[in-house]
Amino acid sequence: MKQNPKYKDYMVAGLTGFLMIAASIAIYFLFAKISVFLNALKKLVDILAPFLMGFLIAYLLAPLYNYLLRNLRELLGSVMRERWSKSISTVVSVLACILTGILVISGLFALVVPRFVESISGIINALPTYLTRIEAWSEDFLVDYPDVYQNLEDILNNLYASLANWASSTLRPLLEDFSGNFDNVSSIVSTLFSGLMAAVTAIKNLVLGFIVAAYLLVEKTTMIGQVKQMTYALLGPKRGNKVVYQMRYTNQVMGGFIRGKLLDSLIIGIICFIGVSIMRMPYPTLISVIIGVTNIIPFFGPFLGAIPCAVLILMYSPIQAVYFAIFILILQQFDGNILGPKILGNTTGLSSFWVLFSIIFFGGLFGFAGMLLGVPLFAVIYSLVSDFVSARLSKRKLSLLTEDYINLDEVEQQPDGEYKYPKVKDPTRK
Repeated sequence: MKQNPKYKDYMVAGLTGFLMIAASIAIYFLFAKISVFLNALKKLVDILAPFLMGFLIAYLLAPLYNYLLRNLRELLGSVMRERWSKSISTVVSVLACILTGILVISGLFALVVPRFVESISGIINALPTYLTRIEAWSEDFLVDYPDVYQNLEDILNNLYASLANWASSTLRPLLEDFSGNFDNVSSIVSTLFSGLMAAVTAIKNLVLGFIVAAYLLVEKTTMIGQVKQMTYALLGPKRGNKVVYQMRYTNQVMGGFIRGKLLDSLIIGIICFIGVSIMRMPYPTLISVIIGVTNIIPFFGPFLGAIPCAVLILMYSPIQAVYFAIFILILQQFDGNILGPKILGNTTGLSSFWVLFSIIFFGGLFGFAGMLLGVPLFAVIYSLVSDFVSARLSKRKLSLLTEDYINLDEVEQQPDGEYKYPKVKDPTRK
């Protein structure tokens, strides 16, 4: 029996309406219970933390693993059976990658942490001297501007008075009651215990992460094949090809950006350490770590790292703070125009506006991780939207070139079915 086309249209329209209503209700409850959703998501992330850590470690070590596996198989394949060469190559490659990751992390901690703690201790011990030095320098600098000096002195006196009042009214009673107040003692002990447990949990997740990474490296080829198999089973060949292409593009963008940015920031941190050491500036290790870590963040990173470092150097020597600002400006120009493009290339394909938008948007949602991953993630979203727009334009036989739509008044259809894209006479007309 032949189905009535109108009945089929009614079914499609009804199903579409039902799905839209269901989606609207789901979105409403999501926003109405956003706190519950976020708490559940945080709990899930805490549970899966070792696997997320392992995935990140395996993702970063995958290029090294592929290189070692390929060369070891070629080397061992000529002297033993293929089955043995594959097994030995896999085990050796995984062990080499895991040991490399452990050595890198251990080396960074051994080199950076002691000097980092030493720098922080030095800042705390020398803080009174720095404040006295800044006060003397400001007096010498403002001696020719008595009005400005008087206003600044009034502001500082008010600040000192407020601090003294807070210390006498709030801090002193708290300290006097501390010895006899069990609640304060238990609160501090609880805070210290929570911090200790957080450190133990982080170490546990890191150790389990390396174990998970080892399994992922061994089975990554099989797992990728299973994902592709499931994709084609659910979507079929045509849509499956599109999904596989997008997965490959996502891996290319994300992997190239993350690894390239980490390498770029490491080089910038080393150059910064050499530069501030040659100029005999204080706390070279601390400053270099701050500059290197914040340089991971695109666009805003150099500013976020340079400001606190300049303040630290300013307390030691104002003139050296000026030299440091000039040095960082030159270093960031070198990174932005030479080193960064050389390492990263145009991995994202985004304009400066969309880079800025993605950093602010995803940084507001996910903090530091969002500022780091926002650019490649938005690049993938941008690619998906572009592909969708191109497909719709092709279906309507319209031009795919953006230049054809700039200063366009309207699209004119010709008698033969082709389209023309005439320009407006006054491009500034709204």
